[in-house]
Amino acid sequence: MEIRQIKYFLGVAETLNFSKAAVNLNIVQPALSRQIQQLEQELGVVLFERNNRNVLLTPAGAYLRDEMIKLDKHFKDALNHAVSIQNGYVGTLRIGYPGSALYSILPEALCLLQQKLPLLDSVLSEMAEAKVLETIVNGHIDVCFSREEIYDHPNVCQRKLFSEQLALVVPEQHPLTKENFISVAQCREDGFILPYLADWQMYRQLIYGMFNRAGFVPRIAYESNFGGTIMRLVEKNLGVSILPLSYRMGSSLKVRFIPLKTETTLYLVWRTDDHSPILRNFLDLCDEAARGLDLDFECG
Repeated sequence: MEIRQIKYFLGVAETLNFSKAAVNLNIVQPALSRQIQQLEQELGVVLFERNNRNVLLTPAGAYLRDEMIKLDKHFKDALNHAVSIQNGYVGTLRIGYPGSALYSILPEALCLLQQKLPLLDSVLSEMAEAKVLETIVNGHIDVCFSREEIYDHPNVCQRKLFSEQLALVVPEQHPLTKENFISVAQCREDGFILPYLADWQMYRQLIYGMFNRAGFVPRIAYESNFGGTIMRLVEKNLGVSILPLSYRMGSSLKVRFIPLKTETTLYLVWRTDDHSPILRNFLDLCDEAARGLDLDFECG
């Protein structure tokens, strides 16, 4: 039995008229009749009762029609699914991210992913910057947001998404405001709550570059790689911090963000040999999400 024969059989079974079915199938009626006869001979089953006035399905023909309709739908679904896989519309994408991405591009990217690629599954993993390169190269994740610039690594590619200001984060009752702020040197007596800077080469350079220019070495009160934890500790007056300004988005904590002139950049990182269409689609969606970001926050 060939797919063509199934198509012809279903065409006649639907209309119960060889002439109409031939027109619908774009085949001459004698050829259609021969195809049905050959199918009946191959199967050893009479599918249609014919007379000069009517064409009726036999019980065996009716059963075969119902089953073939199911098979035809399954076949078409399988073809469509294969095309979806080829185009990167179906599958699983493992995404790594630092906590700061949750306050800026990650929700926007996931919304676009759900809108445009609803059949694509995503698995999220929050991770420290020190683990990004190892995790990508080892294939444990497919793509990762990162604030660390990677230079000339043969196994990974990197794309810049956007840059944003850093901000000094202080408790709501802290005397420093955007209006009276001059330099981070005004916080030399404060304890700082910062990420584990040993895990962040670029971030460490940015942060300590500011401290060096301000002429002091900060006193580290607490360390955490989770921005939400850091902000909560700042809110409780346990110290001040420096975080990407995007942490302001969605924060209802009693903290104040004071924009700084220093900027930090967010990148996407993935394996050089990963040519998956799923990855390509996600990279494009992240570019779209980055273009739509509004990082011009009002900070008090």
